[in-house]
Amino acid sequence: MLRGLLVTKFIWDLVLVLFKIEPPGIGITFLYYFACTNLIVFFIGFTQGARLGIEQSLLYQLGLGVSVVTGILGATFNRSVTVTAVYKKSRVFEKNIQEVLTDLGFTATSELEGFTIYKIPSVKSLFVGKVFVEIDKRSATIICRSSLAKEIKNNEKLQEYF
Repeated sequence: MLRGLLVTKFIWDLVLVLFKIEPPGIGITFLYYFACTNLIVFFIGFTQGARLGIEQSLLYQLGLGVSVVTGILGATFNRSVTVTAVYKKSRVFEKNIQEVLTDLGFTATSELEGFTIYKIPSVKSLFVGKVFVEIDKRSATIICRSSLAKEIKNNEKLQEYF
């Protein structure tokens, strides 16, 4: 089940880059986490409910509560955001963003449609996600998870650009 969720997340990230679509907002992210948690709880209830000795209606009520909490947490910390940085010299910004991402543990892994894709080369990458950076003449577009975007925006080397 976890593998399927990871594949779904990867496909969504790929579609995002290929079609230059804005990342999913807070509502879609909430719905994604809410629905996935509901499916897991309902599957457990269906297959293991009798063995656990819990009434199915109670299990489903508990599942809805857990799904709401999971949806709120996912929408708060794990939604994708687009951040735009404005600068005068692209080489200086490019050097600074690479230093910041390297300090955070990211390395450039590939390029796709003008975006440089940064990834953490460990198991931690499953939880942190990828960073997509597109550098133009006077601005840069950074797409990443909201918690990581806050770290990037609050970094001393990059504060002047946001």
